[in-house]
Amino acid sequence: MMSPPRLVIFDCDGVLVDSEPLTSRAMQDVLAHCGVRLEFDEVQARFHGVSNDQVHDTVLAHWGVRLPDDIVSLIEEAERVAVEDGLRAIPGVADVVRAVTASGMATCVGSNGSPEAIEQRLRLTGLYDWFEGRLFSAAMVARGKPHPDVFLHAAETMGFSPSDCVVIEDSDTGVQAALAAGMEVLAYVAGPISAIADSRAVVRFTDMSSLPALLGVDVGGRPG
Repeated sequence: MMSPPRLVIFDCDGVLVDSEPLTSRAMQDVLAHCGVRLEFDEVQARFHGVSNDQVHDTVLAHWGVRLPDDIVSLIEEAERVAVEDGLRAIPGVADVVRAVTASGMATCVGSNGSPEAIEQRLRLTGLYDWFEGRLFSAAMVARGKPHPDVFLHAAETMGFSPSDCVVIEDSDTGVQAALAAGMEVLAYVAGPISAIADSRAVVRFTDMSSLPALLGVDVGGRPG
């Protein structure tokens, strides 16, 4: 348990919504159409937490393939369609957000996704009302994660210093960004293999229902 923060910044994909399998499959299909055929596990490992704006350079650097100029819009459209029918909230996360909000802590979302994608995914899973007006995207800043820009922008806009904030992340790029911003990090590890480097000095948790206690919030939603 830590001292209760003043602002909790939630990543979106993999923390609030279980979109990673759906978006990874969409990414796999788009890349295959562009001549880059990857196994599903490799797509997840290579692009987990990476913004779509970085996909072109990543593919060129690792596979020597120059993707179409409109690759970002192609990926975003494929992801939009993929999540429409199968997206679910991370189990237990609605109760977590409710408890954190009831405690008086401020909350927001800080994501590498586009503003449209963040809003769509939160609306589909019934989480949007908890974060309306407090959605921060890498599209709003100069650099996406692993750079700290989106988290620093979120904190400044919300009126808090980095030391007031705790970030909830599930990707190594997100953890890097939060640490670079000077914020504490709680890393959600849902599967048996963590995407977060062992060298990252962060608190890991595997059950979303344990998050309020880690934030210093009791089950009634009051700071502990």
